[in-house]
Amino acid sequence: MSKRYSNIAGTQPQKPGTTSNRKRSWIFITIAIVLAICAVVIPVAVVISSRHSKKATSTSTFSSSSGSVGKSTINGSTLRLTPKKKWNFSSDKMIGLNLGNWLILERWMAEDWFVQKAGPNAWDEWDFTTALGSNATNVLEEHWSTWITEADVERAYQAGINTFRVPTPFWMWIETHGDEPYVTGRQLAHFERLCSYAYARDMYLIIDLHGLPGSQNGEQQSGKNTTSPTFYQPLQQARSDQTVKAVVDWISTSPYYSIISAVEAANEPRPYTPEQFAMLRAFYERSYKTLQTLGSKAPAMMFADGFVKGDKLAYWYEFAAARVTDPPSLLFTDHPYPGYFPAQNNSADIIKQTCTDAAKYENFPVPTAITEWSLRTGIQNTTFEKEYYVAQLTAWSWFAGSCFWSIRALDSNISVLADPVAQYQWSFESLLARNAIPTPAPNTSHEAFLASLGTPCGPPPKLNSTAGMPQGAAAASAVAAADQAKALIANIEASELSAAKAFGLAGIGADAVKVSANVPVTSPK
Repeated sequence: MSKRYSNIAGTQPQKPGTTSNRKRSWIFITIAIVLAICAVVIPVAVVISSRHSKKATSTSTFSSSSGSVGKSTINGSTLRLTPKKKWNFSSDKMIGLNLGNWLILERWMAEDWFVQKAGPNAWDEWDFTTALGSNATNVLEEHWSTWITEADVERAYQAGINTFRVPTPFWMWIETHGDEPYVTGRQLAHFERLCSYAYARDMYLIIDLHGLPGSQNGEQQSGKNTTSPTFYQPLQQARSDQTVKAVVDWISTSPYYSIISAVEAANEPRPYTPEQFAMLRAFYERSYKTLQTLGSKAPAMMFADGFVKGDKLAYWYEFAAARVTDPPSLLFTDHPYPGYFPAQNNSADIIKQTCTDAAKYENFPVPTAITEWSLRTGIQNTTFEKEYYVAQLTAWSWFAGSCFWSIRALDSNISVLADPVAQYQWSFESLLARNAIPTPAPNTSHEAFLASLGTPCGPPPKLNSTAGMPQGAAAASAVAAADQAKALIANIEASELSAAKAFGLAGIGADAVKVSANVPVTSPK
């Protein structure tokens, strides 16, 4: 998010004969051969059959006579996996959790560790890797290996989580250029490690493009804290297309494709001018088309409004209405924090605002997914925290569901960016330890769990995706602004195509693949 701020020490959590008898030797050899054959034919993974009754485990190889085939980045081996049921955002409800500060760093979430490693003047991953120099790879490799483990996934699974939103940086998917200092080459292996854990538990993943070339918002969580982001320049738009295409190429060959429920095209993009909004819309249009090239393997695409001033739903209504499908292939995503920015202290008002926020999505053409929310308020009380958690979880489930931010946020002795008051209210693990988060009873389905929580905001509204364009002066103004931006797209894409080809790409959108040597990139300062 754009303003996330957190109390646990600022260190990262720790992970957690032969025989001379010839006859016996031949027996052992025979057994070894049989076992080797079985290892190829019989699935090695144990897939959990019901929550709490058995702990799920995973391994790096699977086998199935009717599964998909792909290459694993973990060890280069060929995996055969039976595809999971395709996630349907009309009927399936996400009870999700973000894996923030894992594959892309956010200083505030582990600030003491971050500053210990990179110094107090490092604000983002750009600064972090620059400060560490040649040691950055080793430090980040340890971080990637320990920040998210199978024990973490199992704990979340037992708590009722069915989806992880995974913030990823562009440098996980494509090469860096110019003076971009980021460490590359290993993040995808750790992401596939997560895939194996999730697959074994029938969990799903959202690939969130949290940091795009040039920074889509200038925030530290994009990898580059800057007042001059270059995302809204033709070349960086082309490289962003290249990033989406790389994600699509990975999905197309991955045995884990069926557990990728969605791709969030850009986390919290922040355009300011009509030209920049036009670029964002064009980027969304191309990203949607590129994802659709996957055919039946295509996950849904999630898009954010870009901090539209005024009626954001009216602004994006036409864009969404043109892409209504069954099951949904497009979702609107939002990050409401009803009790914060600034911190609120009236519990009744906070719950009321949650219900009001939820109701506004009911007539939008495509489902809404709340991909970030927290329990941060001005109230530090476990009883209210649980009430607030239930109110949000159930209200956001009126639509496609939600993902809590985040799995972990460590308390800080520095608290420059970390929340000095209630960091734990951003941390799922800390809230679990406080018994502020309700969890499902053994062998309970996600639907039954949600139903057991009641309806703090009243019964779910009857969704009407064909209600028509919002009315009123604010809506009309938003629609006019959207039309103004849309009219600029043709000329903007011509410039982007020219920049892409000069850079060595075949084109933009699904054609954003390298065909020749690249040219340097001007990076944000």
